[in-house]
Amino acid sequence: MTHPKAAMSKSAISDPRRSSRRAPTILDIARRAGVSTATVSRALATPERVTETTRSKVMAVIEESGYTPNATARSLRARSTKIVLALVPGMSNTFFTPILNAVEDTLSAAGYGMIIGDTRNSVAKETLYARLIRAGQVDGVILFTGHLPRDEEARMADGPAPITLVCNEIPGETSYSIFDVANRQAARAATDYLIAAGHRRIAHIGGPVGNIEAWERKRGFAEALSAAGLSFDENLIWGHGFRYESGLDAAASYLALDDPPTAVFAGADHAAIGFIRTLREAGIGVPDDVSVIGFDDIDYCSVVDPPLTTMRQPRAELGRLAAEDLLARMVRGAPKIPPARLRLACDLIERLSVRPPTGAEGATRAGAQRTRRSRP
Repeated sequence: MTHPKAAMSKSAISDPRRSSRRAPTILDIARRAGVSTATVSRALATPERVTETTRSKVMAVIEESGYTPNATARSLRARSTKIVLALVPGMSNTFFTPILNAVEDTLSAAGYGMIIGDTRNSVAKETLYARLIRAGQVDGVILFTGHLPRDEEARMADGPAPITLVCNEIPGETSYSIFDVANRQAARAATDYLIAAGHRRIAHIGGPVGNIEAWERKRGFAEALSAAGLSFDENLIWGHGFRYESGLDAAASYLALDDPPTAVFAGADHAAIGFIRTLREAGIGVPDDVSVIGFDDIDYCSVVDPPLTTMRQPRAELGRLAAEDLLARMVRGAPKIPPARLRLACDLIERLSVRPPTGAEGATRAGAQRTRRSRP
């Protein structure tokens, strides 16, 4: 049953001249038109951002009701804050540092400032920031995290600030621009490299459950095994996150096996480093006993022992391109520039954590030669 306060008859807003009736508000218009208040605002201020059908419906209700937008509020909404909000799931994760630096450099050169919101993977914190975004507190958003309920995510996308997603994915159609790496192809290249070194029993340290990037990396890993005629063993899929702790869990799984794999592809460098450290404490050497390849190329990769072979994400380039896209959509308007979807290639960085397994000195290197590679 409709709550009495939510119900509104046509006569309640049809004649604003009646002194006994309050003036209709934007919320009244939105309810009558069956749209959000943000859509009403766009129909008035930026009609090119809504469909002709929606605008006609909104304008018909406005004309019928006699609604007059508040000029002061309209002026405040039109004023640019020159601020971009970057939402990250955890500032303690150094993976984000070069991306954020590139974003800030690009924005500051265009006269914009950046503030960082550390959500710490909290849905409550993300929801709070989403409300600030919808309220027009910032001109644009760089989003590294996504745990919002679907309805909240939709309302944020429907707000006034354009949103660019970095190192994250949303399936299907979206109004967000998305800048990421080709995760599946990079994971396949990493696995091909291990196979080319002679490894036939290979494990994978996976990422968070439900994370599209983690799923794409696992998919690339499986495709490489299949192409080489190797079986995919679900018992050799370990871990449940990109963090250091996931590597500790994976090491426990490794140590519990009577016939452990000779190589491991970690979906993130932090997990690879945790894995290597735990094995070392157990007296197992990398790469003498097991080879390890990571993903990301964080700063620690070149200083850990052994230096970690990994797939390098072009993080600074991702940050620069994402910021340039956001600047273009903030200045020129989203309808003129459709949301972008760009996936950049990763490079193989060879260090010292991979070698042929014992007895495989004659292993072919053809797969490694097919992979883009460079040295630190």
